[in-house]
Amino acid sequence: MATQLQRQIEILKILPRPGQAKSTKEIHKILGERGYATSKRSVERDLASLLDTFPQAIYCEDNQGDNGRASYWHLTSLKGLLPETLINNSDAALALTLLKQQAYNRLPRGVYNRLDSLWEQATATAAQNRDTQQWMQLIQYLPDLMRPESPPINAEVQSIIEDALRDTDALDLTVTTLNGETTYSKLQPLRLLLQEEVLYLLAENPDANTIDDSIQLIPLHRITQASASLSFNDSSLEPDLAQQFALGMEGSFRLVIRANQPLAEALFNRPIGREQSLERSSDSPSHYIVTTYIEDSPQLRRWLSRRIETELKILEPAEFLKQS
Repeated sequence: MATQLQRQIEILKILPRPGQAKSTKEIHKILGERGYATSKRSVERDLASLLDTFPQAIYCEDNQGDNGRASYWHLTSLKGLLPETLINNSDAALALTLLKQQAYNRLPRGVYNRLDSLWEQATATAAQNRDTQQWMQLIQYLPDLMRPESPPINAEVQSIIEDALRDTDALDLTVTTLNGETTYSKLQPLRLLLQEEVLYLLAENPDANTIDDSIQLIPLHRITQASASLSFNDSSLEPDLAQQFALGMEGSFRLVIRANQPLAEALFNRPIGREQSLERSSDSPSHYIVTTYIEDSPQLRRWLSRRIETELKILEPAEFLKQS
């Protein structure tokens, strides 16, 4: 695999700028001169794969010559295709290689797949540098145990949803719930939301009778089937307002809590709001007063309610949980 990838990177270096062209035979010959012993058929497959990956950047023209039909190849941009940072900069390759660990299930599938060739180029470049390899052993990505990774998303389902978002098509979905399967018809997709490691579809249900049922927030990993169809109706909802309603965002407020030592340590490492400060409690050296400004939401209320009496006490606003 590494040899194939290195060969494809070399092919990208060989491809000429617009106004020039090289035949498959010429590219095969140059590869051989540069130490890549491979068949002409393998080069043809490599070129077809690169054309499929970079359809806007590579141009292929078939011409009839004296010795039969031949394919001629060139780039479409004078700037070339390969990012020099990946070819010559091992630090950039290291950064992209480490970011790849966090990108899966966080980026739209179409974006992730579009970056796949860059991930591979970065990995191949990093593999050739001893210092980079050492750093890859010294730096490890660990998911937050309090926010575990969501189950894998069906790749075909995700692709259908993303295409529908881009093309403003309607969606028919089958979703698993605690009470079995639920089906939705003609949903109008609004956007994808990533929250606490879970990717959601925000959509409007035009057939709903109430606003609560109209705005749907569906985890993508719970969707088992999806199909898209042409829609002649635009959503009546503004995505930002629909997002605010779905997440229960009701504005920000000042939150003051009295937290025990373990929770204070956790909040010291990962603040939950803006302008967060921690001061040791005057009446108990094992507790801290945490003050921050944060957005109101059902998720925050659940987080606080689970920790009241055992890990924290709400000092301000006193009536906060009474509204839950």
